[in-house]
Amino acid sequence: MHYIGIDLAWTYANESGICVIADNGEIVYCESQVFSDEMIAAIVAEHAQEGAIVGIDAPLIVNNETGSRYCDGAIMREKIHGKNLSVFNCSKSFMLNHYGVVRGEEVVKAIKKRMPAFSLSGHLTNKKHVIIETFPTGITLGLFPDAFPVKYKIKHKIKFETTKTEMGRMVNLLKRLSDFNPPVHNIEDFFSDSLGIQAMSKKGYKNLEDKLDAFLCAYASYWLANHKGKVFGDDQDGFITIPVKDENEVRDGKSEKVKVYNKLIRDKIPQIIEDSGKKAIIEKVSGPEYLDLLNAKLGEELQEYLDTQRVEELADLVEVVYAILDYKGVSRQEFEDVRKQKVEERGAFRDKLLLKEVIDD
Repeated sequence: MHYIGIDLAWTYANESGICVIADNGEIVYCESQVFSDEMIAAIVAEHAQEGAIVGIDAPLIVNNETGSRYCDGAIMREKIHGKNLSVFNCSKSFMLNHYGVVRGEEVVKAIKKRMPAFSLSGHLTNKKHVIIETFPTGITLGLFPDAFPVKYKIKHKIKFETTKTEMGRMVNLLKRLSDFNPPVHNIEDFFSDSLGIQAMSKKGYKNLEDKLDAFLCAYASYWLANHKGKVFGDDQDGFITIPVKDENEVRDGKSEKVKVYNKLIRDKIPQIIEDSGKKAIIEKVSGPEYLDLLNAKLGEELQEYLDTQRVEELADLVEVVYAILDYKGVSRQEFEDVRKQKVEERGAFRDKLLLKEVIDD
């Protein structure tokens, strides 16, 4: 058996994530790219010869022309580990008007065309080839309620640096799965570079996010093959299935007392933390990793200044620039000479000039 997770893009232009976990608890495939429905079906068929549960993050049954599906409302009305979930409410008219297709339905058709043995059902008992609808936020709450919510999704009003810190926290949570039943043994082969997350561009980060969501869907399928989860809705008008750990197996919340940062800090910060009665876990970095983190810090400090317009944020920005110069072996005087040369050749910004147009005669 294999357990396949698909973080499905709702349009054909965007990347989807696909992850496959084998029955021995090893991740054997994890990728994010632009996939056609046929490409997805081919990957599923390749790994489903001996049976597979496929968990897809996308609406797979949308019969209602307007309003919302019953399963969407049902999952939001129920408290899971004492907390509520929020899901996207969809209708057929909304999906067609905004995306031109209900892509989840099309992917299910493509998979069943290649392998007619597959059925779409929230109930997994004695089924060897089955497709379920699930979603990563619900999986996270069901499996890691003591750490929920983990806000690693890119949002317009949330600073990217904050989002990356949350992703580092999510990656650390995944390491718990080596002790879960069933366990996953090689998570760090695919999701180990939590320090490098801080240096990621938004494109690279989105690629990681899609792969992580696909992994969560794959693990949900793996977990649900071994335990009874919660099913909201039905096979006729739409369902959502998520794993929910037994209350007796849930951690006591101590993990919330650990704040994960994974970013460069000034030299005296560890002592300041210790003086406050807390413990700082630090690690010295060097080489290209150090430069990547400096570059990430540069972006962080620039955003801090843009958000606050405070002069002290500019001081932080300059301190990072000095650290980059030191890494590159460039002295302050050499850097000042470069600055003066550019002023000599191209001027400064003292005249407050705004270039509006260039007309080519």
